[in-house]
Parts: sequence; C-alpha cells; structure tokens
Amino acid sequence: MKINLHQTSKIREKLSRFIAPAVLVSGLLLTSNTNAEINLAIYGGKSFIDNSDLNLTQGNTNLNYSNVSWEDNSFDEPAFYGARIGYWFNSMPNWGVSVDFAHLKNYLVDSETVAVNGVQNGVPINANVPINSTDLKEFNMSHGVNTLTFNGHYRWFPAGQRDETFLGRMQLYTGLGIGFAIPHVEALVNSEKTYEYQAGAGPAFNGMLGINYDLYKFISGFAEYKLTYVDVEDDLIGGGTISTDTVNHQLIFGLAVHFDM
Repeated sequence: MKINLHQTSKIREKLSRFIAPAVLVSGLLLTSNTNAEINLAIYGGKSFIDNSDLNLTQGNTNLNYSNVSWEDNSFDEPAFYGARIGYWFNSMPNWGVSVDFAHLKNYLVDSETVAVNGVQNGVPINANVPINSTDLKEFNMSHGVNTLTFNGHYRWFPAGQRDETFLGRMQLYTGLGIGFAIPHVEALVNSEKTYEYQAGAGPAFNGMLGINYDLYKFISGFAEYKLTYVDVEDDLIGGGTISTDTVNHQLIFGLAVHFDM
C-alpha cells in the first residue's frame, strides 16, 4: 500500500479531527468492568451511489463538474466488502459500540456530458461537455473509498430477551458513526497520473438499520441498510486536488460470531 509521503503534515491535520471518536470507543472498551458480548462480523452486498458535484483544482485550472454519475461495480474485483468489531455492554445489553471498515468503490462515468464551469488553463469555460474532454481524463477509487468509522448502536429484542425461540433469536438494531476515508486515488489529469492510497482524505459519516438472527449458539446472519456520506479531498501528483461529496446506499448481508468476554 503506497501512502502519499509528500503530504504527511496535511494527513496529520486531517486525522487529528477524527481521533476523539476512536479514543471514546477505546475508553469504553477498556474501562468497562462487566462481562460483555463481543461481535465479529464480515459482510458484502450492493452499493448505490448518488450523483454529486466534482471539483478539480490544479495550477491555473479550477473546474466544477455538476451532477456527475458514479458506478459502484460492487461485484467486480476488488469486490465491495466490510468487517466490523462490535461490543455490547452487559449492564446495558441494548447499547453497544463498534469499529467498522468498509471497502466501498466509486467509478466516475468520465464519458458523461455534464455542465462544466470555471477556468481551464487560464481560459474560462461554461459549457456542457464530456468530462474526459477536459483536463480530467479519468477518476476512480476502485481499490476503495475505504471508510473507517466508530459507531454507537442500539438494539431491540422482539421477544423481550434473547433465547432459542423464533423471536428470541432475532434482534433489530440501528447505529450512527463518524470516521474518515482512506481512498485509493486513481486520477489522470492531462498526462499526470495519481495512483496511491491517501490516509485521512476526508470525514465519513454513516447510519445503519438492520436485523440480526441467531443461526446457531455463536453464529448469526444479518441484513442491513447502511448510508455512508464521505467528503473526499484527494491530492494530485503535480499539485492540486480533486474533491467530491459521495453518498453511498448499501444493502448488506453478512455473518457474525459472538461470545461473552
């Protein structure tokens, strides 16, 4: 994995904004003196990406591309996947926290004709043109937008408790989280190519709503809707940035193991 070593100070500045949630989660885990449920999960599924604006800044070029389209290619290699470590408190079994990693993917539809305005190489532009007819030839995050979030959760027990009955095996849950993105930037601007991971490229927020069902004593399956917002600002080789806000809707299916600690 290649990290942009030329932007270390900028990376530290970005990451410092997201340390508090990590410290909070770690503190909760370390200070609890009661037994708790640990949950380890993996998942995959399908992502749907809303249109968004895109901005390119480099030298005397500053272009805004309005309402661009994205493809998710969730099932193409490298596939969309995720992993989660959860912790449910024994003294408050309805409440929990988790750390979630999601390998989301965004592919810009660069052949699309969109409204482009701003300045390109010092020349004003305000027209509807194909994206790849401008300085921006290609932009993908196919090796992942890669979000890491720290989440709080609440769950319900339809049977009033967890047991071996049909409803007793079921839990409904929701959650909210904050974190940051570690995108793999794949951008071609004119003839200059950027192809690297960039840590702390922007804040990420997510919300989720799901159902977990115990298949066996320590194994469960779950289905979930998850909404992730990422404000991405990527650095370009040769200077400048490319930035966008992405909203990903995910339909997730996964397996989890859980045990008492």
